[in-house]
Amino acid sequence: MGRLVGKTAIVTGAGRFGNIGVGVCEAFLREGARGVVATDLTVDEGDALRREMEKRHGADRFVLLRHDVTDPEDWKRVVATTVDAFGGIDVLVNNAGISIHGGVESTSLDDLRKVMAVNHDGVFLGMKYCAPALAEAVERFDGGGSIINNMSMSSFMPSNKNLGYTVSKAAGRMLTLCAATEFGPRRIRVNSIHPGLTLTPLIEEAFEDYARQGFWESREAAVDGVAAMSPLGIKSYPEDTAHAFVYFASEEARFVTGAALYHDGGLGKRF
Repeated sequence: MGRLVGKTAIVTGAGRFGNIGVGVCEAFLREGARGVVATDLTVDEGDALRREMEKRHGADRFVLLRHDVTDPEDWKRVVATTVDAFGGIDVLVNNAGISIHGGVESTSLDDLRKVMAVNHDGVFLGMKYCAPALAEAVERFDGGGSIINNMSMSSFMPSNKNLGYTVSKAAGRMLTLCAATEFGPRRIRVNSIHPGLTLTPLIEEAFEDYARQGFWESREAAVDGVAAMSPLGIKSYPEDTAHAFVYFASEEARFVTGAALYHDGGLGKRF
């Protein structure tokens, strides 16, 4: 407890119960973050999410904003709102992502561009517009500012069923490295986390789609089958992955930048 005392974070893709973004918000608040600004394109569960966060972590520490990560003006608004509410930005978590299934022949150019816009361009815009505020974090914390990009194990594992997602995440890994090189002198650390199978609504929906396409007998069979492929052979949940985000956001990682943390139960070592 207390590893993020006084820090303020923006977490994208955090408007839906059960996803990694909400798990990260919970972990940050539990570790003493001064404030967390969660954003998402859809905030249908917003009122319930705000009430739950206030119940668990107290009032005035959690803000939820509707946010299109592909829109530069939306990013400017989110940054300004965060600075006005909490006095600065210490951590940016680029977590928002979408997936449209298909391979080279079956994926339309429009669908590929749509996935790239969220999963890659959204990360680029977040780093671009948050960087000036993050550079000021060094005045508050020796570890400076921290950017954490959720890039998935798909960054390293080719797929003929999920081309757009895989390519966008691989590009995001290189984007992370480039930003780490550029932002290092300003004391902004940039790292990526690469979860494997994590049971979130997005994964459940993806595997439901796989089952409809005949790749697996059922959604449950897909979940169990992929989990069994890893050396650990177990399922992971958002609260498991959130611990890795806490580490990169904390002062414990003050000398870590450009790192890629596999959080996949060893699945990537099989491929």
